[in-house]
Amino acid sequence: MVAFLLSATLTVSCLSESTSAPGVTVQLSTATTVESKPTPDGTITIAAVGDVMIARDVTTLMEQHGAIYPFELVAPLLQDADLTIANLENTLTERGEEAIKAYTFRAPPRFASGLVDAGIDAVSLGNNHAADFGAVGLEDTLVALDAVSLPYAGAGMTEAAARRAARLVVDGQRVALLSYTDVMENTFAGLDSFGVALATVDAIDADVRAARSQSDVVIVALHSGIEYTDAPQPNQQQLARAAIDAGAAVVLGHHPHTLQGVERYGDGLIIYSLGNFVFDLDNEDLTNLGPRAFETAVYYVTITDGVAVDARPVPVYIDPDENRPRPATAEEGAAILTRIDGLNELANP
Repeated sequence: MVAFLLSATLTVSCLSESTSAPGVTVQLSTATTVESKPTPDGTITIAAVGDVMIARDVTTLMEQHGAIYPFELVAPLLQDADLTIANLENTLTERGEEAIKAYTFRAPPRFASGLVDAGIDAVSLGNNHAADFGAVGLEDTLVALDAVSLPYAGAGMTEAAARRAARLVVDGQRVALLSYTDVMENTFAGLDSFGVALATVDAIDADVRAARSQSDVVIVALHSGIEYTDAPQPNQQQLARAAIDAGAAVVLGHHPHTLQGVERYGDGLIIYSLGNFVFDLDNEDLTNLGPRAFETAVYYVTITDGVAVDARPVPVYIDPDENRPRPATAEEGAAILTRIDGLNELANP
């Protein structure tokens, strides 16, 4: 296991009494180093990050410096868990017809290797960019991920495939990953047509219950919400809570492109938005969007006997000069953790 540097820590736990919001314990410290510790039998640690978009300027940088470039400074954080999950926010293709929409993302399939080399173990595809280049673009993406043995969920050539869980065995625990989106600027999979998995309460309920019957841990990735907002929307909450009600241990949210809070709901944890992680954000974006688009974290979720017992964010900042994430400085980390404290209150009204 890897030792890593950080400026502060925050723990969201179901084992302690709340100090800021119902069911949420926030602990800030001035620790300069944290070393991971072996976990007991029946316990696994998941590292979760938000949107990974390796297209546009990031592709150019990978062409110059190699596929590991976007992840190079944060790879130790990604590798310091039993299972690391990211939301892949682009296609892996050089073919296909571009969808008519404001933004479409693609990167050459060969750069799938950088995801694995960085320590990412599975990706969610249930988002509004997996189908940006049509059926052939999605098919190329799935082939590229299969070629590097990187499990995925949330998109496929049929609805059944898009809703199928990725299944992994992690330290003897059977883990299922499901992925969905309700962002409507999209191509949703049909009975015999390609696309992404549409997030509905009924679909999530049925799929989680089916996966739970064959797994020790079910994780749901949910691409939902409104961009650049701090508070989860009612539809986000409804879908996420449906997943927990059906037996999911944790819901990993994304799409708002900024961090949102963590809610302890029932026996599960909901991280409403993990924010950006790899994105080609530069100094002009910093001026236009502000620091929220650049402030992010690697969330470590501890799951014991199928129950998520805590979520601990390690602050990360997207460097506008290098177009890639790096561990936050002491000042940046303190600001990120203080902000997360406020976001947790919004997520736990």
